[in-house]
Amino acid sequence: MQKFDVIIIGGGIAGSVCAKFLSRNHIRTLLVEKCKTPRPKACSGIQFGYFARIVGERFPADKLCHHQLRKVEVHKPDGSSVRVPYFMYNFMRDVFDDYLNQVAQNNGAVFWDECAYAGHEETDDCVNVDLKLHGRIESLSCSYLVDASGLRPVIRRKLRPGDFRTTSSGGTINYYIEGDSVLDPETLYQFWNLDWNNQMFAWVYNKTVNGQDLWVVGSGYDRDLKMHCESFLSFIRNKYALHGRIVKTEGYSSNIEFDSSDRVWLGQGRIMMVGDAAGLVDVTRGVGMDAAALSGRLAARAIIAARSKNTNAMDEYVKYTRKMVDQTRRNQSQGINRLSTNEALLEHMRTEMTRVNVRMAVNFILNRFRQPENITLLP
Repeated sequence: MQKFDVIIIGGGIAGSVCAKFLSRNHIRTLLVEKCKTPRPKACSGIQFGYFARIVGERFPADKLCHHQLRKVEVHKPDGSSVRVPYFMYNFMRDVFDDYLNQVAQNNGAVFWDECAYAGHEETDDCVNVDLKLHGRIESLSCSYLVDASGLRPVIRRKLRPGDFRTTSSGGTINYYIEGDSVLDPETLYQFWNLDWNNQMFAWVYNKTVNGQDLWVVGSGYDRDLKMHCESFLSFIRNKYALHGRIVKTEGYSSNIEFDSSDRVWLGQGRIMMVGDAAGLVDVTRGVGMDAAALSGRLAARAIIAARSKNTNAMDEYVKYTRKMVDQTRRNQSQGINRLSTNEALLEHMRTEMTRVNVRMAVNFILNRFRQPENITLLP
C-alpha cells in the first residue's frame, strides 16, 4: 500500500495552498483533483491585495485577467452610489487554479488529476483512503486526510450528512457577454438590492476568457434564481448600454445549511476540513478564496507543528483558525438574508456600513505589518 503523510482531496485554492506549505516542509503530500485540469470553475475570481501574501507567491501577469480591479462602486437600494479606489486581483479560476497546482508540485507535492475520492477508514494511527484513478481503485494510507473539495465536500458529506439539505440552499449565475458598454473595465460594480440578491450584492466586472475581454453580470438567490438574475441582467443592459450576446453562462448551487450554527466544522481526529468544505465561505463578505487559502495554509501549519511538538494536529488547527472562525460566525449572524425589504437593507447599510468601513480601513493598514498567517480577512 502506497503511503503519504497527507492526502488532500480537491485541487482548488485551499488544497493547493495546503499542499504547497506541507511539501515545502518535507511532508510527503498527495493532492488529488477529480476533474481533468485545467478545469472550469464558477467563481468571481476577485481577491484583495493581501491574497498574494497568504498564498506566498508573486502572481505572474499571464495568470491574471487583462484588467485588474482598481475601484469599487457600491450602489444602494435607493439608487445612490459611492465609488472608492481599491485594488483587487482579477483572475479566471481555471487558469489560476492550474497555476496553483503547479506551484504545489514545484514545492514537492505529488498531483493526480482525474482522481476521485472513493472512501476512507480512520484508524488510531493512520487513515486508509480509496481513490478512483483512471477507472481503478487505488488504496493508500496517510497520517492525515484533508477535505478541500469545496461547497459539495465529499468527506464531510459522508461524516456529517445532517449538514446538508435535500434541496438547494441557494446558488449563483454568471452571464459572460461579448460587447460594448460604458462600464469601466477596472471597476467592480456592486448592487445591493433584495430584488436581485438576498444574500449579498449583485455584480458586474470585466474578465479575460481565452484572451478575450468579456463583461460578467451575475447574482445569487436562494430561490427562483434564474428569474432574479435575468432581471438584474436586463437592468444592467439598459443602465450601461451593454450590447452584445451572451457567450457563456455558468453557475453553481449548494445544499450546505448556510444558516446552521454548526456550518463551520473543521473536522475530527485525523480528518481536517479546509475552505468551503469547512463552511468558511462567507456570503456576508462576498468572498471566500482568501479564507480558503488561509485555512489551507493554517492546516499545513497545524500538521507541521503537531509533528514537531508531538501534539494533536486538530487541536493546533482549531487554535490557529480561531480568529477566522469567529469572524465567519459573527458575519453569519449579521447577514442581509435576515432582511425582507430594501428599506430595511438601506437602513442596515446606513448603520452598519460606516462601522464596517472604519474597521476595514484599520485592518487594511494593520495587515501590511501582520504575518501572512495572522492577516485579518476583509471587510
